Amino acid sequence: MKNIIITTILILSSCSALKNYSTEGLTYEGTNIYYNGELAATLGAVEVAYDNKKIVHEATFILTSEKYNHKAINIIKFASNYHRDKNWEIEVELKSK
Repeated sequence: MKNIIITTILILSSCSALKNYSTEGLTYEGTNIYYNGELAATLGAVEVAYDNKKIVHEATFILTSEKYNHKAINIIKFASNYHRDKNWEIEVELKSK
């Protein structure tokens, strides 16, 4: 199975790109994100990088099933709101058929 990675850089001033995406039904428990009570994504990697003369914190979540691919952007918004303290870059790895 091929995995596709969507990378979205979340800067507080650019959150308007996510304003039409709902986080309803998403919850966080430990390193897992649930959608309507079902495990939708697990934390796969946490990284620190030097990018554009700045230290950047990155987190990658891996979807548990292709049935959550349509919720990837919603998960990005949810996780970025949850991790505002360091202005994290959030990535979601999609599952293909």
